[in-house]
Amino acid sequence: MNYSIKKQVGYSFTDAVAKTKAVLAEEGFGVLTEVDVKMTLKNKIDVEWDNYIILGVCNPGLAYRALQEEKEVGLLLPCNVIVYEDRGNVFVSAVMPTVAMEMIQNKPLMKIASQAEEKLKKAMDKLSSENQDQKSWKAFDLVCGMELNMGDVRHSFEHEGKEYYFCSKTCKGHFVSDPEKYIGD
Repeated sequence: MNYSIKKQVGYSFTDAVAKTKAVLAEEGFGVLTEVDVKMTLKNKIDVEWDNYIILGVCNPGLAYRALQEEKEVGLLLPCNVIVYEDRGNVFVSAVMPTVAMEMIQNKPLMKIASQAEEKLKKAMDKLSSENQDQKSWKAFDLVCGMELNMGDVRHSFEHEGKEYYFCSKTCKGHFVSDPEKYIGD
């Protein structure tokens, strides 16, 4: 059973989180919770994990209508959206509210869930179309000097609030070990 709306994006992980929040806000969703799974797993059980953020998002108008229809629906709120890295690729995935609400078997509630799902799909489509625009952008790998098409970039690193892009893990590793050597004055 498919239960998510999933997109692979060409952004860095950090940029994907920021862009996801922005497109969700355009569709009326606010972020109620943000769980950094990588940090939580490291702090709680000392294991390494890829970048992985869970955003608990809510459209207040739809949530209010859903709660009026079924008070116990709060057990299934807020809607979760995840942003994560897997093998150097970045993905954004949103729960499908209609699938989550199927177990309640309440037709008016399903209409509200459908409206929430349409808004989430619009947000995900915006993320994809912005991503398509970004694919034509160019960047330079400061380590080897290669010109990069942003749509093909899979390696990036944030240093002092700025995102840097690389053609390979090797170039990224050189940069991370001594950023000042490549940034210069």
